[in-house]
Amino acid sequence: MGDVVVWSGVALLVVLAALGGFALGRSGWSPRRAPAVLAAPPEALTAALAAELVADLIRRAVALDMLAGSVGEPLARCLPKSVGPEGLACELLDSASSLELRPGRAVTGFFAPVRQGGRQVNAFETEVVALHSALEPPQVVLKAPLALLAMPRRRHVRKRVNDPRFVHVRLWTADAETSRLFFPEATPDIWINAYDGQNGGESAVTDISPGGLAMEVRAALVPPGLEPGSPVVLKCSLFQFKEKQFKPYWYAGLVRGVSAPDEKVRRIAIGFTAVGVLDGSAPQGVRWTERIINETQGGSA
Repeated sequence: MGDVVVWSGVALLVVLAALGGFALGRSGWSPRRAPAVLAAPPEALTAALAAELVADLIRRAVALDMLAGSVGEPLARCLPKSVGPEGLACELLDSASSLELRPGRAVTGFFAPVRQGGRQVNAFETEVVALHSALEPPQVVLKAPLALLAMPRRRHVRKRVNDPRFVHVRLWTADAETSRLFFPEATPDIWINAYDGQNGGESAVTDISPGGLAMEVRAALVPPGLEPGSPVVLKCSLFQFKEKQFKPYWYAGLVRGVSAPDEKVRRIAIGFTAVGVLDGSAPQGVRWTERIINETQGGSA
């Protein structure tokens, strides 16, 4: 008797399943479509999101800052233009040496935050595929994004300079460790607001942080040979409103990026590598100390 009950129950389930399948078929819903999406492997889903993100960046002409890691000054700035067999082709907006953008180098591309896949992201990990420096403008080709990220953009918050008159800069194209110049008395290679006869009214510091600064300089005033990786020495005088006077800060640094030479005004990005204080007994008139990661302000003189 028990066996009859069990097999009757099984038969009932089979009938119900058949009827259910018939009803679903009549409603036009196919049960095979959902598993194809739900069972998609995570990497395929990530690739779809990455493709959607890249298409959006190209459509909106959003520039990327490419970093070797998650903090620091960009190796280069580029504009995504198209996706091809090689990968994501980006037009370089700032000069970058082939050494910095060598094929195979892992980079992080930062952009203005967007909502993607239900969360806010502002970066992706990728790899340099190729550098076409002979093209005009030059291009860097990147792999499709390997991972979408939401992470801090900078170690230091960069402050936009609203009124350039309050930031004076003197820049020497010199290596702080080996130069024979006595900087307090040497003539700078670039003046910004520090000497009216050389300024030209178009050069200015555009933004600044304890980690570096960016400036726009009339193309004719940019020293020959200034390129990414060039060592520089700077004296930055910042206006202190409480004291109503300029306070000087000395820095040694490296050029991180220089915009195209055919532009009327060239943008130069510099990362600070050391801070200095005036010291008449030092050969260069400045005593240097290598910057530390948690530094919040350069040394003064």
